[in-house]
Amino acid sequence: MATGATAQVNGVAGNQFYVRGTSPDQVFTETTHDWWAADERLAGNLVKAPSISEVLHQAGRPFAVVTSSGPGALPALNWKGQQRGQTGFNVRHPQIGYPHSFAARAHRSLKIPAGGTSADGPMTAFRVFEREVWPYDKPAASILWCTEVDSVSHLHGLQSSQLLAEMRACDDVIGELRAWRDAQPERDSITLFIVSDHGHVTIGGTVNVADALCQAGFKAAASFNDHATQVLVRPGRAVGLWLKQDDPALMRDIRDFIMEQVWFGGAFSPASEPGSISGTVDGSLALELLGAGGERAPGLFVHLGKTPADDQADQAGHVDSVFYDPGGYDLRMGGGTHGGAASRRVHGRSRGLRRGTGAGPGFRCSEFHYGHCAHDPVTAGHRCAEDNDRPRAGRRCVGE
Repeated sequence: MATGATAQVNGVAGNQFYVRGTSPDQVFTETTHDWWAADERLAGNLVKAPSISEVLHQAGRPFAVVTSSGPGALPALNWKGQQRGQTGFNVRHPQIGYPHSFAARAHRSLKIPAGGTSADGPMTAFRVFEREVWPYDKPAASILWCTEVDSVSHLHGLQSSQLLAEMRACDDVIGELRAWRDAQPERDSITLFIVSDHGHVTIGGTVNVADALCQAGFKAAASFNDHATQVLVRPGRAVGLWLKQDDPALMRDIRDFIMEQVWFGGAFSPASEPGSISGTVDGSLALELLGAGGERAPGLFVHLGKTPADDQADQAGHVDSVFYDPGGYDLRMGGGTHGGAASRRVHGRSRGLRRGTGAGPGFRCSEFHYGHCAHDPVTAGHRCAEDNDRPRAGRRCVGE
């Protein structure tokens, strides 16, 4: 959202990813400090596309971001904003806010504790914008990014009372935001974009893909610090695999093993040639179809599928149960994870791709529509058409 570009253009391929030729470890983007460490490691080239922060700064226009999200959200949405004299604040992690005069004023007027606020994050973020940003700066564009619905989905699941309560709270923020705009003298020149991020599905089974590869005889780990490691594994809902050296035979062996696993749901790899929808790994689709190609892309991107216990019903109220590789994240059985989309919508797209590519057994369509297209702009309108999400609050460019 901040760059108007996909990962293969802006270079930020997730909360963690591997970049060849720099370090044996993965790059992380989970905190402000991670962003700066990664940018130093990549010689100032972590973000490879201009962001809204940079564009507005060059035009001499003010820009502000207020969020109630994780510690990596502020640099993601306003990368290097502090150096440009822009406004940034995270009510859940207020230690890094800028400029300092604004941050101190927001702390005092809204009584935000030093450790941040989480009980009423979205409304607090809106109040910061309403009381301490707009009256002083009237930014040309602002982002109000609230992720409590996502956080509660992860912790409590999609059908929990906590999730419904948080969705209502975010709806209340949207109502307040619209009422605020209508009360402004310049209301006719204030445009609101209210959007959501991704849908969720339920974690019904967990797997450690690195351990599974090791048990099958491959040497897999989370980094290449051990010289014996053959394949680096990034965990998550869609698991990334990077080989230490280009080895098509090894990759085929890994593919064959993974395709036989109950948790396998589909695979992507870099395009076999420019413009192709087939990946370099036989039986896979091109990562470029997801906007996830480029030099930082994994050699194989494995989408984890539905659990056998899921009845595959396609009916109102049905929640898909999927596999997840938690890695170091504290996500548990019954909680939510990224990748929700109406299976009937995604299934049709997946069948069409299979017919067009002749991809073979790598794309058994009964397994392929589990939700990977939550991150597929071809199918999901670039993460804005999931059925399981509700719109949340914001102004100008608006976040979850």
